[in-house]
Amino acid sequence: MRLSLNLPPRLAAVCFSLGIALSAAATEPPASSAIVDPEDLVLGLPQAEWSQAYLQWIAAFPRDSSPIADVSGASCAARQQGDVWFLATSDGTAPVVRACAVPAGKALFVPIVSTMERSGNKEPDCGSMARIAAEHLMQHVSQLVMTIDGMPVDNLARHRQASGGCFPLGLRQTPRLTAATAVADGFYVMLAPLAPGLHTIAVGAKFDSATLSTTYRLDVR
Repeated sequence: MRLSLNLPPRLAAVCFSLGIALSAAATEPPASSAIVDPEDLVLGLPQAEWSQAYLQWIAAFPRDSSPIADVSGASCAARQQGDVWFLATSDGTAPVVRACAVPAGKALFVPIVSTMERSGNKEPDCGSMARIAAEHLMQHVSQLVMTIDGMPVDNLARHRQASGGCFPLGLRQTPRLTAATAVADGFYVMLAPLAPGLHTIAVGAKFDSATLSTTYRLDVR
């Protein structure tokens, strides 16, 4: 037996529209599907080079106004440029929650934890520095976690990006510092542009006894 409902035309239209909206929401892919494979190029560059660009972005700020020290998200858009935006880690002194408006269409480069070695020598031993950075990462970092809109990201160890050779840390500074005196190693996740709307990205790790915990409340628009 079929049950029919005789709804007023206006209410029937509302129910029909709601059904379309719910159907679209059910078929929309989760934000976690935006994860870019760590081996893939992004805008023609390997992701290890994007890790260098992230560290150059951080180095362009005075320490007291660094995005790493930001506790609210006020620095989220500072000095961002191009089609990839960086989401800074925190300094480990306390869990941080940042609210951030992101222009639609921007890829997001999300660091979880990294180590860096710098040299003041004119001819730095880049190979030795790279080994030290890698050892620090492996010996002192543990418990990597990341969630995107509540969904955990698995196999974060795959997202390790090492700079290998030395690179200049001060390309975004004024005046530009072009000497290649830094190496880095760490775990980073690249995300393709998220759908417009609200998203939550949370990352964390243990660095010895310090707990890194950073949550971004993103408004993509």
